[in-house]
Amino acid sequence: MPETLLMVGIKKLGREIALHFGRQGWTVVCAARTAADVESVASEVQAAGGTGVPFTCDLLNPASLSGLTKMHLDLVIAAQTAGGRFGSLPFLELADEELQRNLGAYVAGTWNLLKTAGRTLVEQRAGTFLQIGTSSGVRTKEGFAAIGAAQQALRALVQVVAKEWRTAGVHVAYLPIDSPIESASTRQWAAKRGGAVLMPPDEIAGACQYLHRQGPGAWTHELMLRPKDSEWTAPT
Repeated sequence: MPETLLMVGIKKLGREIALHFGRQGWTVVCAARTAADVESVASEVQAAGGTGVPFTCDLLNPASLSGLTKMHLDLVIAAQTAGGRFGSLPFLELADEELQRNLGAYVAGTWNLLKTAGRTLVEQRAGTFLQIGTSSGVRTKEGFAAIGAAQQALRALVQVVAKEWRTAGVHVAYLPIDSPIESASTRQWAAKRGGAVLMPPDEIAGACQYLHRQGPGAWTHELMLRPKDSEWTAPT
């Protein structure tokens, strides 16, 4: 019987992960706020050889997630983003809105997702929950106060849940990405910077599959990913 992936966040990286598992015949529940987006990616999953299921929801609206409690889930991957501008900004120039937006998207959003999809995994006593993060979750850097504060809190939340749920047979892990991820927009950005190193999204999808396939005798609960030619900026 095909396994089921709940892919939360299906733009760019999430779309690539959804297609990676779709090509292997998985059922992929494509979850995001915009109906047109989830329907489009679900169709792409179908065309790739999997079964695409559109699911419109908002992580900040717990009621919109209630349908997840009725599904059997083998793997949940959260790859939501906070949106907004790109790049660093000195702390005193940051708008307070940036902190609230990042805390909402990452901390409150994953909190609500764990309460619904995560509860399903616990009740099944099986499955994997993977949270995609950024290197700001494991180290601090000038100009990234808002996302750094949110990612550090997100990492702590995932760590606590990983410790609590492992006895229920649920594997929980945090995947900070220490690199810009390859896409049409980042390729343009990298070209302007003289060819900055980008991470292929399919490599991230492969890491997710590796974690899901781990046996309970040797689970990884945090996996930092970085290209071999990138600047080494994080402690792990």
